[in-house]
This record gives sequence, C-alpha cells and structure tokens, in this order.
Amino acid sequence: MGQANTLKLRFGAFELDEADARLRRDGRPVALAPKAFGVLCALARQPGVLVTKNALLDAVWGHQHVSESVLKTTISQVRAALADDAASPRFIETASRLGYRFIAEVPAPEPEARPRLGAARILHRPARGHDSTAGRLEAGGRRPATADLGRG
Repeated sequence: MGQANTLKLRFGAFELDEADARLRRDGRPVALAPKAFGVLCALARQPGVLVTKNALLDAVWGHQHVSESVLKTTISQVRAALADDAASPRFIETASRLGYRFIAEVPAPEPEARPRLGAARILHRPARGHDSTAGRLEAGGRRPATADLGRG
C-alpha cells in the first residue's frame, strides 16, 4: 500500500500508524496480529460508518474463503488490544448480523493551508489556439475582464 493512502490516527490514548504497522497506547507499542491490525485500519478509515462483515472480509482477507467466525475472533483480538468492551463499546460497535462501526472520537483534521490573498495562479493551460487569458486568474482570484470578451 502506498504511503499517500496510509492511515495515521489518534483516538483516546491510542495512535494508529498504518505506514509503520503500529498501534500505540500512551506512546508504547500494543501487540496486535496483522489481520487484527488490518481490521482496525479498515474500520478506522470510515469512522461512524457501518462496515459490513463481507466488506471487512474482502478488505483484510481478500478473496480467501474464510468464515465469519474468523472475523468475530479477530474483532475480539482488536477489542482486547484496545481494552474495549462489546457490551459498552468505546471504539468498536457491533451492528448485529451486519458488521461493525468504529465509534471512537477522532479529532477533526487540521485545516489545509490556503493560498495567500493576492496570489495569482493558473487553473489550467488552454489548448493551442485558444484565448490564453481564459484559464488564468488575476491577483485576488478574479478572472481578467478581457477573458470573457468575444464570448457569446
């Protein structure tokens, strides 16, 4: 899996780092089998969303034929590593007969850096023979007045 798509997430006392294949609690590594780690990552990618059993089996075991009991055992391993309780979950909730949901409170991502006001940038390059000002912006994010001249 490419670094650009890897998950790095903090929840509760835990930090999940998919690129480093580690789960940490208060900075200390927590032992977790590879399939259990994969299930945790698959759930954590979609916080608050029900992930079906079949989707988890496909995501973690691929096209291998495994039973739902394997998934149930793996979810138990994840819960044990997180000190979570199925009866009153803090991190992984069971949707009976359907699948599982990652319910941990996850901090909102940092806002992306925005370009400075007054910075000009080209949105796209026009094809040869087209008006070269049509795809450009003036300082402040406005299109030049001449860009729309001659257009009907």
